[in-house]
Amino acid sequence: MEKMRTRVYTDLTNYEIEQYLKCNDVIIIPVGNAETHAGYPVDAEYVMAEGYARLLAERVDGLMLPNVVYFNPGGTQIGRGTIHMSMTESFRYTKELAYSLLNQGFKRQIWIPSHVPTSNFLLAMVTEFFDETKVPMLFLDIGAYLENVGATLSMSELFSGKKARIASGEEVNPMNDWMIGSYKLAGRLNAIPAKGEVDFPPAPPAEGIFPNWFPEYDILGKCCRTMGAPAPFYYAHPDEHIGPPVAQFTREELEHHADIGIQYMNESLDKAQLDRLMQAFTHLQEYMEEVVGKNYDHLPKSPYSPVSPFSR
Repeated sequence: MEKMRTRVYTDLTNYEIEQYLKCNDVIIIPVGNAETHAGYPVDAEYVMAEGYARLLAERVDGLMLPNVVYFNPGGTQIGRGTIHMSMTESFRYTKELAYSLLNQGFKRQIWIPSHVPTSNFLLAMVTEFFDETKVPMLFLDIGAYLENVGATLSMSELFSGKKARIASGEEVNPMNDWMIGSYKLAGRLNAIPAKGEVDFPPAPPAEGIFPNWFPEYDILGKCCRTMGAPAPFYYAHPDEHIGPPVAQFTREELEHHADIGIQYMNESLDKAQLDRLMQAFTHLQEYMEEVVGKNYDHLPKSPYSPVSPFSR
């Protein structure tokens, strides 16, 4: 297949998508939310997932489906800029989307969550979709995956004071620069307000990653491996989600941090064993087809179609 004009699904014509599907079947779906996020636009965490999805699509010969963004936000609902969808409706919508993509021919689907409430309903969706279709989808928590394969520093290393750096030796703020770089990849760097462009009210400095209004949350947070809400909560003030709303950088500084962030993301993916990951994903689907799909008729069936997807 000739080099594609773009990997962004919604920028392609139907003809281009159908030509792609003659050669491959990989689609990457970053899933996020719209919520209060200090001095960043409300879709910041979604855009972080989308940034890696854009780069990943080029490396694994896939397409990237954008704009899957309005879902359950968790404790940030107290911000009037936060859009709320229930867990149930978030689950249903993504599941319907997964079925559509499968019927179109995208058998290898990679779902990338943006933050923890997204992970919660996506894991349930991926599991139920598999029960009904016997088609495994890849739930790719990109931050956790890169940590686990040694492509980035762990959260504990960063919290202990270890500094992330790109190959040039320049220091990286992984969360901040990754976010800014993702906006540049999306062609939306101007969406981030620069210093002096928004008259933010004064706010106290943030104290750690947990709500500073509830000091006992540190013990509750030890109830699960992720930074999820083992006991659901709301923040006391919108500014407590990822720090005070202060635009730190000039336009020139935003450009610089974006370039650092993009370099950091690319270098992380260089170390991410993507060929091995995609091979393992393909082998898992082949295993389901050859072993499970043909031998175990008692397993759950799809309520939508009695026909096995392996008969396509």
